[in-house]
Order: sequence, then C-alpha cells, then structure tokens
Amino acid sequence: MKEAKKIIIITGLSGGGKSTAAKYLEDLEFYCIDNIPPDLIPNLFHLISENPEIHRAALVLDIRNPKFRELAGGMLRRLKKEFPEVEVWFFKADEKTLIKRFSETRRPHPLQRYESEKSLQKLIEEEIEYLKPVEEEATKIIDTSHMTPHELKQFIKDLIAGGKGTFKITFLSFGFKYGIPQEADNVFDVRFLPNPHFVPELRAKTGMDREVKEFILKFPETLSFIEKLKDLISFTIPHYYKEGKSYLTFAVGCTGGQHRSVAIAEILAEAAAKEFPDFDVFVEHREQKERKKVKQ
Repeated sequence: MKEAKKIIIITGLSGGGKSTAAKYLEDLEFYCIDNIPPDLIPNLFHLISENPEIHRAALVLDIRNPKFRELAGGMLRRLKKEFPEVEVWFFKADEKTLIKRFSETRRPHPLQRYESEKSLQKLIEEEIEYLKPVEEEATKIIDTSHMTPHELKQFIKDLIAGGKGTFKITFLSFGFKYGIPQEADNVFDVRFLPNPHFVPELRAKTGMDREVKEFILKFPETLSFIEKLKDLISFTIPHYYKEGKSYLTFAVGCTGGQHRSVAIAEILAEAAAKEFPDFDVFVEHREQKERKKVKQ
C-alpha cells in the first residue's frame, strides 16, 4: 500500500516563528523549501507527490514575496481541495512580542522595503490585516507569543508524532486585594458568593479544606455558577488549542484568595482534567504559593 505523503505549508506573520519551525521540521527529516512564489506551489506539489524519495515536505510561504497577498488565500483553498492531506500551519504572536523580536534581532520587517516611511508597529498591523484571508484557510493556528524556542520545538515534535502538542491548562486562584494575575487569559470573579471568612470556625481554613467546600457548595447560586463555568471552559479549551496556545490560564478570584476562589479553582480543574485527559491540567493557589498537577 502506497504511503501517504505529509505536506505542510508554513505561513503566518513575520516574526511569528516560521523559520524556526522549518528548521525543526528539517531535523525531523522533512524536505523544506523556503520563500516559495505562490504561483509555483501547485506545480511543486505535483512534483513532490510524484517523487518517491520525498515522503515529508514543508513549504514556507509568506509576505516576503510580492505576489503573496493577492494569490495566497485562493491558492491555499484550491490546494486543500486537490490535496486533502495538506496541512496549513499559520504562525502568529501578539504585537508586543513581534515588536520585541524585531528589536532584538535588528532585522527589518519585510514590508519595510515597500513602505519605508512607516513605523514597525504600523507595518505589523498592516501585515495582520493582509493575512486574515490566509489565516482563515489554516488547519492549525500556532500562537508563539509565550513559547521559548525549546517549547516550540517540543510542540512541533508532538504534533508530528500525532499528539496534541504541549498544552498546559492552569486554574489559578487569587485575591483581588492583591491584584489580578498578569498571566490570566480569563478572569472569573466569585466575590458575589457567600463568604466563609465570616464564619468563625471556617476563617482560618482554606478552600482546600472539606468544611469550606461544603459550605460554599450548599448555596444554589454556587452550583449554578459552577455549571455555567464548566460549560464555558468545555467550549473554549478546544478553540484555544486550535489557536495554538501552549499555556492557558483560567484565574478565579475572591477578595483574599483563601476560600471561595480556591475551592472553585479546585473543582473546575478536576472537571477539566477528566474531560481533557490528553492535556496537562494544573491547579495553582497564588496566595498559598501552591501549585500541583491534577490527577487524570
């Protein structure tokens, strides 16, 4: 039986990690070609498909080529129809990270050759807008904003091996009086729930203690809120994964970060670990300085 070829098109924002990804794929025995003119790719695909010596190929396609903007979106759509096995990986990062990367490498943005009078931030904003049709055709969107080169390499190795990539989900409890965690992707405020702090026998305990959990869970509004949060988390996690995040943090906050937020973070983490056994789920209590992996 003829072995199916694996062909990946690497595209995305300048500074998003495309060149690094291509280098790692080459280490994984992919035949890699960089900066392909879009109008040559259909013919190149046929050559790769007919060459028995090439089993894996990765093609880097990006805005460095002047025809990219006008041809890429429609061309990718046609290729995906003709070659169902093709994967389109779109690499991106947030604007702040892209500006930092260009500043550190001191390399010019590819659009600078055409619009030299514009600032780096403006060029990045324009490229994001230009590439929206390309991003819509992606089969995998990989956000490298918070990835180190080592983490990106491991992420790609996991994807090629058929896994789901490195994806760590953290449920983080905190106290609003000490500030909102900067790493939070989502913040849930549970200060409206009855507070165990005002129950003398519970004040010295935390949400990890059975008595505190039982107190919090005896109120209908707590049970209803937890179910709504579970539905939201269940819906969003697969979409965050598709976007290519390697870390995802759900922060749960109460006034002091001792009782309500701790108990609810524990409950949500346990539910997520059961529903998503392929991902690493952690629960962290900032004010107690405790972090642990949830058993699955």
